[in-house]
Amino acid sequence: MRETAGILTEFAHVVGDPRAAARLTVTGPVDVLPSIYRVTAAATISVAAAAHGAAELWAARSGEDVLPVSVDTRHAAAAFRSERLLRIAGRPAPSPWDALSGYYRAGDGRWVQMHCNLPHHRAGVLDLLRTRADPVAVARAVARYNAADLEAELQSMGMCASMAREEREWWAHPAGQAVAGLPLAETSRLGDGGDARGGPSAVGRTRGTRAPAMPAQALSAQAQARPSPSRPAAGLRVLDMTRVIAGPVCGRVLASFGADVLRVGAAHLGDARALVIDTGFGKRSTFLNLRVASDARRLRELVAQADVVVQAYRPKALDRLGFGPEALARIRPGIVCATISAYGRVGPWSGLRGFDSLVQTASGIALAGARASDSDRPVPLPAQALDHATGYLAAHGVLAALARREREGGSWHVRLSLAQTGRWLVSLGERDTFDLPEPKDNEIGPYRRTMRSEFGELSYIAPAGSVGGATHGYDRPPSSLGAHQAGWAPIR
Repeated sequence: MRETAGILTEFAHVVGDPRAAARLTVTGPVDVLPSIYRVTAAATISVAAAAHGAAELWAARSGEDVLPVSVDTRHAAAAFRSERLLRIAGRPAPSPWDALSGYYRAGDGRWVQMHCNLPHHRAGVLDLLRTRADPVAVARAVARYNAADLEAELQSMGMCASMAREEREWWAHPAGQAVAGLPLAETSRLGDGGDARGGPSAVGRTRGTRAPAMPAQALSAQAQARPSPSRPAAGLRVLDMTRVIAGPVCGRVLASFGADVLRVGAAHLGDARALVIDTGFGKRSTFLNLRVASDARRLRELVAQADVVVQAYRPKALDRLGFGPEALARIRPGIVCATISAYGRVGPWSGLRGFDSLVQTASGIALAGARASDSDRPVPLPAQALDHATGYLAAHGVLAALARREREGGSWHVRLSLAQTGRWLVSLGERDTFDLPEPKDNEIGPYRRTMRSEFGELSYIAPAGSVGGATHGYDRPPSSLGAHQAGWAPIR
């Protein structure tokens, strides 16, 4: 009971509403996943936060009270491992991990993690190390380096690697200190120069408010949408400009609540097939190369009719192409932008590429796992928990910002990072659950659904969390990258 009370208290803190705890019902065991950290609690709170954001949006659009939300800890834990639990035509999805990715012992005895899952990162590591694509050869090459020097050299090349640090080392590092100065998530109003609301999208509004007239270009699918507790984001248009897990999870959550989500990528940027499928539910996918004038023009046209843009490029990367948050707010007053990064918006590592496992390694999480489990090598979390938590928390930020837009207008910017989420996880405290067995198939079964797709029949984890007891889900199966035209879906 005390652990559940702690979850409710932390949930209310995360969503910024002390009354929210009374509207959350948590079922299931306190601990599901084995770890030294409270990963199950983080999963439950993150999923609950996204559901609460959906409840806030429904209340803002309908004029009704905020509905209660519920989460089962077993379902939340399964959702945090969705890419591992995906089945394609009855078989486990192919692993996104490259054979060269992993931990290597440097010459000074410290561990360095290489992330080689994307082809250009793999090629860059092999080029620097001057070795062949073989884990044994890579291990011999890494052993010739000091760990910190190798990390710095790979980072300077734009590659992805982290030296394994203790927590105290991370918080003494300038990058760790920069993260320590940031909240879990930040939401700020963009200077759009107007009081833009969502247009005639609402079936009702917060009592006593009235939206000003909107220009014709801002009228979108919202005008014909019929939102409900299971589809509070119906009619809202989302551009998902992300890859891998955290950003795509955010887009997938928004799709599960009824949003029209268009994933925008570029043909030359690869992605792991299993991740494309797992995070592609409810979305369409198109290619645009923003360095091509006609494609950039088409994106501006899409933005002008959008409600949300989620992006996970390195900080300022889209600004240089004319698609930073302030520019987006000028193109489409009333836009909600979500920016997800690896190491936050400030500090010496703010511009670095990074992934969940690398942040775990750099910030001390992996070494804490090794110490608690008596392992002689770093031990990561039992899920890509920083990715998934950041995705769900970003979805909460977007949904809550859309609710604010309905009530008070404005364009909004939501910012999160994997490192900020990691700091939050650590702040929940340690709880050794390494003796827990892996969840069995029959325990996961109640949370599975099936759907036919171009890849074969998919067995996947259904969306976790509910609003007012309503079930939400996906309107379409995943598709291949670039399979659709760069346009919005017709009203259904």
